[in-house]
Amino acid sequence: MTRLQSKGLRRSCQRESERGLTLIELLVSLAILTILSGFIVGGLSMAVRAFDADRRNSIEAATNAARESLRSLIASAMPAPSAKQAGSLLFDGQQEELRLVVLSEGRTLQGGLQDLRIRRRNDELIVEVFGLLRESGARKSPVSSTTIVTGLRDIRFRYFGVAGREGDAVWRDDWIKAARLPALVEISMNFRDTGRNGPAMIVALRNEGMPGGS
Repeated sequence: MTRLQSKGLRRSCQRESERGLTLIELLVSLAILTILSGFIVGGLSMAVRAFDADRRNSIEAATNAARESLRSLIASAMPAPSAKQAGSLLFDGQQEELRLVVLSEGRTLQGGLQDLRIRRRNDELIVEVFGLLRESGARKSPVSSTTIVTGLRDIRFRYFGVAGREGDAVWRDDWIKAARLPALVEISMNFRDTGRNGPAMIVALRNEGMPGGS
């Protein structure tokens, strides 16, 4: 073998060696990239699940807070007499909305008897404040509106108690022009997100009957 042929053979071997090394490096790089991609995808999946769990917890907390606010508000209803309808109270309970009078301690509302309405507006549950109850019992347009919770599909109220001076306590779909406040109010809230739905809430009213009455 001549010197020239020997050099050519060495160069050919070097080129084959370089090609093999490049291919190995490519395969190793692809393997590393695949592993890193798996870690990234797994991390993103965990992050999405954690975010979704946090969002669900936040929604659940907001729903529970809305329920408790509603419970506290309705429980504090006052038996304010109506000036227009003798022997009846300013408490208009219907299936989809409730208007009542509550006693404010002057924290978030001006102190005194406040005229309120609770109802659904689109997918929101709102509380409309009509201000201080006038001595004449006249009612006016709301002066403010506060959203308690959103995502609502519908809301239903039911009422339990004795509407007149005498009689048996029964559940009613409305409570209008009654001589007494209901003893209990049942509230059923249905949300667009069915995961937020829960059992109906029963609220016991702290005050019942006409002031000074039985």
